[in-house]
Amino acid sequence: MSAASSRPRNPRGEGNRLREQLLAATAEVLNEVGDASRVSVRAIAARAGVSPTALYLQFPDRDSLVDAAVDAGFETFNAELTAAAAVSGTPDERLMAMGLAYLAFSEHKPALYAILFSARRPVVDKHVHGHRDQAFDGVVALLQARTPTLSSEAANELAILVWTSLHGYAMLRTVRPHMPWPDPDVFLRHLLTVSAPN
Repeated sequence: MSAASSRPRNPRGEGNRLREQLLAATAEVLNEVGDASRVSVRAIAARAGVSPTALYLQFPDRDSLVDAAVDAGFETFNAELTAAAAVSGTPDERLMAMGLAYLAFSEHKPALYAILFSARRPVVDKHVHGHRDQAFDGVVALLQARTPTLSSEAANELAILVWTSLHGYAMLRTVRPHMPWPDPDVFLRHLLTVSAPN
């Protein structure tokens, strides 16, 4: 008996729970496959323990489900970084915690991370743009808290330096594991030092 056929039917009114199951299953498959174009409805349905028909009752097609899972992935990513930055401490300590959470996400979910930030999935005029930038905005705020005299423009430029450095470390460490990468905390301490205004 298949997982889909053995799974009890959701009682009426539990469509939201089924939707969350499908989004979680899609994120898992994305993280395993590493390529959104190779994710199949059959694989997602099997992972969620439902039939493809049940999937189509929640989402009109595969692409809409993948897009929703990517949006949910951004929400999880932002939530983890925001929670890390909420620790008590100096702005540098909070930036450190946020950076470590960023690198932990990229290490534990490497394929999903790559899909979230793939150049093939640009963010263009979507209602999700704001929440996709939430973590970046947090970096800007902490940089301004660290140096109150920093202008908004300068804080944005420094945040881009920090963000692109984190992204480069996360991606290159995956594809060039033979290089002598410093430990994440050592890397972040250097990064915060060089990003400090003169």
